[in-house]
Amino acid sequence: MNYSFFTHFKSLNFVLLAFLVLVAPVSLADKPSLDGKAFTIEMLAKGSDKPVENTLTFESGTFLSAVCVKHDFPQSKYRSYEKDGVTHFEVDAKSYTKGNMVWKGQVNDKGELEASAVWHKPDAEKPVEFQIKGKKKQ
Repeated sequence: MNYSFFTHFKSLNFVLLAFLVLVAPVSLADKPSLDGKAFTIEMLAKGSDKPVENTLTFESGTFLSAVCVKHDFPQSKYRSYEKDGVTHFEVDAKSYTKGNMVWKGQVNDKGELEASAVWHKPDAEKPVEFQIKGKKKQ
């Protein structure tokens, strides 16, 4: 009986070790981070010809839009992944009083950011859509 227990235990250790060696690095590689980066951007609302200057900051797993702070949007968690050398990100930011904004964008290896944001205001029939372009702050 002891022999089969140790044989089973060794097999379990091997499977666990194989999992950690093969799967863990892949999981970490699929989650690049934008932490510590900030971007100077222009946001252009659909139907407008006046862009709004803004700064986006990624820090400790959170995202912050400087302009949106004025609309009661706190720091929000962001998700990111890398594909073909481009870092993609998504944010669902909720304002304390003015609805929510869904951000989706990407940053290339030159530090150029392109994104869109959709602001769902509680008192508006249609959301406000933004096109966003910017670059990494130096």
